[in-house]
Amino acid sequence: MAQKAKAAKLNVFARISKGLSDIRNEMKRVVWPNRTEVINSSVVVIVTLLFFVAFTFIIDSLSSWLFIDLLAKIGR
Repeated sequence: MAQKAKAAKLNVFARISKGLSDIRNEMKRVVWPNRTEVINSSVVVIVTLLFFVAFTFIIDSLSSWLFIDLLAKIGR
């Protein structure tokens, strides 16, 4: 409980300094990916993106064709 009271009494600059120190310590713990992992992840993202673009294009084209065809038949 005493630590909470002490932390609450820190001034603005002390809190900012502590926050930056905490950020620095956390960044030291980060495990950064190597070049191969970044390339592999990027390829997966690009392939997935292309798949969903193609899928969306196909579904949109088919639905547009279907609705235009239905509207043409209804309009007769």
